[in-house]
Amino acid sequence: MVTSLEQLLAEEKPEVVAAARAMADEMLLDIHLAELRERVQKTQAEMAIALGIKQPTVAVMEKPGRDIKLSSLKRYVEAAGGKLRMDVELPDGTHYEFSL
Repeated sequence: MVTSLEQLLAEEKPEVVAAARAMADEMLLDIHLAELRERVQKTQAEMAIALGIKQPTVAVMEKPGRDIKLSSLKRYVEAAGGKLRMDVELPDGTHYEFSL
């Protein structure tokens, strides 16, 4: 018999579930900028030139777990040739999407 995630969570201590959810939320916020850069086949040096910054600064921006400002993320995505869009899911399940 297969146990669902919901069943496992219901049987677990609330503090364990809360800690797991917090860790999962943090992982979801971890934006992988290096992967994005590699998908568009650019080097850190090329991104630095496009952003008007030095290559070590790009390396810092790409560091996993870095809490990057939304404006910096927008500039980075645009330097990679993309456009940043945001999708917000409201409590009623509807979505609000907009370009930044």
